[in-house]
Amino acid sequence: MSIISIREQQKTETGFRAILSFDGGTEYSVEVCDPFSAEQEAELGWYFERWLVFPLTDTVRAEQARDNVRSYGESLFEQVFKRDADAYSDYKAMRDSLTQVEIIGNSTEFQALHWESLHDPQMPRSLAVDCSMVRKRVKAIAGNAVIAPSPMIKLLVVTARPGEENDVNHRTISRPLIELIQQSQLRVQVDLLRPATFEALTEHLDDKGAGFYHIVHLDMHGAVMSYAAVQDLCKREQESQPTSRLTFKDFGKELQPFDGLKAFLSFESGIPGQSDLREASELAELLTGKQIPVCILNACQSAKQVRGDERETSLGAALMAAGMQTVLAMGYSVTVSAAEILM
Repeated sequence: MSIISIREQQKTETGFRAILSFDGGTEYSVEVCDPFSAEQEAELGWYFERWLVFPLTDTVRAEQARDNVRSYGESLFEQVFKRDADAYSDYKAMRDSLTQVEIIGNSTEFQALHWESLHDPQMPRSLAVDCSMVRKRVKAIAGNAVIAPSPMIKLLVVTARPGEENDVNHRTISRPLIELIQQSQLRVQVDLLRPATFEALTEHLDDKGAGFYHIVHLDMHGAVMSYAAVQDLCKREQESQPTSRLTFKDFGKELQPFDGLKAFLSFESGIPGQSDLREASELAELLTGKQIPVCILNACQSAKQVRGDERETSLGAALMAAGMQTVLAMGYSVTVSAAEILM
C-alpha cells in the first residue's frame, strides 16, 4: 500500500506551509494557497447545491463550474507536487501503486480546501477516484472506542424522513445497502431504528449499552445554517403545521439564538412535517459516549466547512474532534441517485 501524506505545518499570509511525504520517507516543504476567489467558490456552491435542482437550465454556466473543479484540482496538484523536482519524481515513481492520500491538519481553513479534487494533468481522473482520500486530525483524543468482541459487524441504520410522503422514500438508501450485504454474504448484522427520533436513538443505544455497535449510519437531511435560516425553516413548518415548534424536545426548550453558522441533522420529531434539529456537539456526545467508532453521515452538507470561518462548521469534523475514530460525510448536497451509487 502506497500512501502520500500532506500534513499542515503552519499558516502563512497567503495560505499554508505543509509537509509532503511518500510512504513516510523523505519530507518536502510545500506552500499551498486556495486556488479560488470567493466568487469562484460561490460558483462551485451553486453548481453542487442549486443547479442540480434544475439541470436543464444554465447549462453553459454549469459546464464552466464543472471545468473549474478540474482547474482547481490541477492548481492544488501543481502547488503540492511540481514545485520541487525531487518531490515530483517521487510522486511519479509511486503513481501507479498509489492507494491513499492523507490530509492531516487541525485548522478549519486547511481542511476547507477541496483536496478531493487533486488532479494530475497527465491523468484522466482526479486522484480521489482511484485511491482513497482520508482526512485526519492530529489533536489528542480521550481514547479509542472499546468494542465488545463480536463475530460480525453490528450496524445501526437511522433513517429520518420528517416530510413523510413529501420526503425521500424511507428505503431509498437502506434497500441497496441491505441488498449489497446479503448478495455479498458479508458478516453484518443490520438493525433499523424506528421511529427515527433523537429520543428513540438515545433510548436504543442506552438499551444496547456502550460498545455494542461498530457503525451508526445516519440517513437523513443535513445542512449548515445560520440562526435566521433555522427560524425561516421553523416558520415554513408552522405554516404547514400550525401547532409545530422547532425545539430540543428532551430539554423542553427552543433552540437558542447563535452567531454565525452551525451544522445540523434533521431527526423526526413525532409530529408529521416537523423536524427536530440536532447539532454536532449533542450528536458527538451521544455517539462517543456509547463507544461507537464509526459514523456514516448520509446527510447533505455534513462535511461542509464554510470558507473563511475559523470555527468548526463541519458536523463530520466536529464528531472527529469529539473522539469519533472514523467519519464518512458529504461536503455538499447530493442527489438521491448519487446516494444510491454510494451505497
